[in-house]
Amino acid sequence: MKAGIESSPIVPMVERLAQYRAGLAVGELRITRCRECGTNEFPPRAACACCGAPGPAEWITSSGRGRVWSFVVFHKRYLSDPAPRPPYNVAVVQLVEGPKLITNIVGIADSDIRVDMPVEAVFDRHGDTVVVRFRPSTPAGPTADTPASEQNPSR
Repeated sequence: MKAGIESSPIVPMVERLAQYRAGLAVGELRITRCRECGTNEFPPRAACACCGAPGPAEWITSSGRGRVWSFVVFHKRYLSDPAPRPPYNVAVVQLVEGPKLITNIVGIADSDIRVDMPVEAVFDRHGDTVVVRFRPSTPAGPTADTPASEQNPSR
C-alpha cells in the first residue's frame, strides 16, 4: 500500500451521512460546503470535487428549493417489495445551492412533471425513517395580507 492511503482515514458513507439524516429528522435538508472554496456538495465527499481540499466540509441547511433537472417514469417493476409499484417517477433535482439529488416528485401527476419545474422539499416519515421528496413549489406572489397597492406595481 502507498503511505498516503495507509495514513488517510476513510470515513464510511454511513458516518458521513449522519448530519444529513439528523437534518431530515427535524425537517431540514442539509448539504456540505467546502471550507476552502465554498462549493456546495451532496453527497459529502472526502475531498472537495472543485478544489480538492480535504474534508471534512461544513454542513449547511439548504433552502430545500430547486428545479427538476431530469426525470423518468418507470412503468415496469424492477424491484420487489417494499419498492414502489409502477408507475412511479425518479427525478434529479438541482438545488438552488447547486447540488443535484436523486429523488421523487410528489403531489403532481407523473404526466405533469416538467424539466426546469420549480420544486420544494417535503419530508415523508415512515416509522423511524425520513425520506426527502420534492413537490411543485407555489410561485411567490401576493397574499391576502399584501396591500392592494403592492399587488400589481405596474398599475
